[in-house]
Amino acid sequence: MKKVVRLTEADLVRIVKRVIKEQSNVEEGRNNPNWINLVSKLKNLTYSPRVLTFNSYDIPPVQSQSLNWGTAKGPNGKYGISIATTDSKMPKERITLFNSEDRENQMQMHNWWKKRGYATNGDAISINFKDADKLRNDLESFFKVFPPQ
Repeated sequence: MKKVVRLTEADLVRIVKRVIKEQSNVEEGRNNPNWINLVSKLKNLTYSPRVLTFNSYDIPPVQSQSLNWGTAKGPNGKYGISIATTDSKMPKERITLFNSEDRENQMQMHNWWKKRGYATNGDAISINFKDADKLRNDLESFFKVFPPQ
């Protein structure tokens, strides 16, 4: 025999919020252990990043961070680099790299990463937070060729 249960909208909202809270991944955003390791490796680069801390747009919000080198004015024009934490809305580990003044220079910078084995679509470069040491060395090398000022 089936039983019919009546729920108010408030009951349903409360249940959904509880399920979301119970299923939320505490290793998202800045609580991801691979992110924590990456930040510790990159904070002492020759050109150290600015660390921005914010809440994502997820419900419930995920405490997130990004490492930023930009918008930097260098001999090759203005460019910016950002590495953000991942969450359910932004799951890809990536570097966002752009040059607002010189699209050709932006392509040169992306090709620099591509030659080192990274996948790039011209706007973002795919990375893996677990490869923190390699990424640190590659960023140091990148800043020697494309130094921010």
